[in-house]
Amino acid sequence: MIYINKNTFPYCFVEEKKFEWGEPYDDITPIFNLSIDPDLSDIEYTIEVLGKNNFKINLEKLYNILLNKEENDRLEHFYEPILNREFLLHNITKYLSVNFNNTPPWRHYEDSEPLYEIIHLEAIEKTINRKLVFDRKITS
Repeated sequence: MIYINKNTFPYCFVEEKKFEWGEPYDDITPIFNLSIDPDLSDIEYTIEVLGKNNFKINLEKLYNILLNKEENDRLEHFYEPILNREFLLHNITKYLSVNFNNTPPWRHYEDSEPLYEIIHLEAIEKTINRKLVFDRKITS
């Protein structure tokens, strides 16, 4: 059976499957919102991906990185000057507020939330063929 779990944000396709030996498991696929203006700067594009898809851990890390002006030391694939830091911080704060009560699928279904955020973000990068700028170190 396949259904959409609307108790998480983003929603997920859930397909009930069985291993060869008969044990059941759920195959979970988040439904990401990737309709984002491709002309945005890399940092703005990343904030939109993180915010529209409830990547709270990475949004919080990015907020602290930008607030402390550590982007050149902590963000891979980031090579542009930040001219609108307050605007970026405001957008991150807005998304954190909007997603405050939303449960991401990697928290609902998985044991290692920070790891699964990174795994999903790297999968998104492959899908959109664009590098996102985020701190790739996994911390809990």
